Amino acid sequence: MEASSSSSSSTNRQELIRNAVLFLNDPKVASSTLTSRIQFLESKGLNEIEIQQALSQASNGNSIIDEQNPERPKDPSPKYGYNNQISNNYGYGQRLIYPPEPPKRDWRDLFIMAVISGGVVYGLSVLAKKYLLPHLQPPSTTSFQDTSSSLTSQYDEASKLLTDLTEQTTALQDSIKEDKERVNNVIEEVEDSLKNVKNSEDKWREEMRDIRTEVESVRELVPKLIEKYSASQSSALSDLQNELRSLKTLLVARQGQSNSIQNNGNSSPSSGAGISSATTAANALLTPRGKGIPAWQLPSPSASPSTSSPVSGSSSLSGSGVIEENGDSDKGKGKAVEEEA
Repeated sequence: MEASSSSSSSTNRQELIRNAVLFLNDPKVASSTLTSRIQFLESKGLNEIEIQQALSQASNGNSIIDEQNPERPKDPSPKYGYNNQISNNYGYGQRLIYPPEPPKRDWRDLFIMAVISGGVVYGLSVLAKKYLLPHLQPPSTTSFQDTSSSLTSQYDEASKLLTDLTEQTTALQDSIKEDKERVNNVIEEVEDSLKNVKNSEDKWREEMRDIRTEVESVRELVPKLIEKYSASQSSALSDLQNELRSLKTLLVARQGQSNSIQNNGNSSPSSGAGISSATTAANALLTPRGKGIPAWQLPSPSASPSTSSPVSGSSSLSGSGVIEENGDSDKGKGKAVEEEA
């Protein structure tokens, strides 16, 4: 039993080596790398010694295979079914099967080929006559006339459209020109109005500057006028006081004369009363008073002066014209008294 098992295993190993040699001699496998072929053989269960033996037999066994199979075709590129058969049968202990020789051609094959080619040519000619020749033939006279008439009608329509378009464009250009002229006129009017506004504004500014300068000058002149008025009023008051003093002296002298006349019995009591009232008025006028407030600065114009004496009311600072008139009247009275004296 052991001998039979060892003999069967050795025969299997020899069969694997033979299949490996056939695999290595395959021209399609020869294009692959050596490492890939060795890996494939190792995957099939071969060891290194068997792989080396298969490689040596494959390198030395090409001539032996050619001698044993003289009818094998020399075509280096095997058929697709042949390769599949090798890849499928490899590893199962089957022999290599070569493809059959191609059959020889006889007159029947040529006849069939001629019939088929003639049918194809006939079909192509029919299709060409039906679809290509109508397009390749020149047009007839009627069709040419029809196309020319249609082209002329289309040309006439296009010319009409062009004339209408030109008329519309000319009208549009005229309207645009009119609008442009109107816009230019409006712009000129606006520019003129703006110029007038600017000129009027400049004039108004100049007038305001003049008014401002005048107001400033008036503002500067008002205190000067007030000072002049106060100076003239003070001078008028001083003149009035001087006149009143002279009047008092005259009245005193006149009173002395009246007393002397009274002592003589020629004067009446009414004249003495008049002289005494005049002296009291003169004393009232000669008494020093503070500066009063002008009438235009008082809160109400109906304010009445003090009723102590009519002459003292005239000495209040009611206005320059009134004071001068009172002063002139007093001066006239003084002159009259001096003339009487």
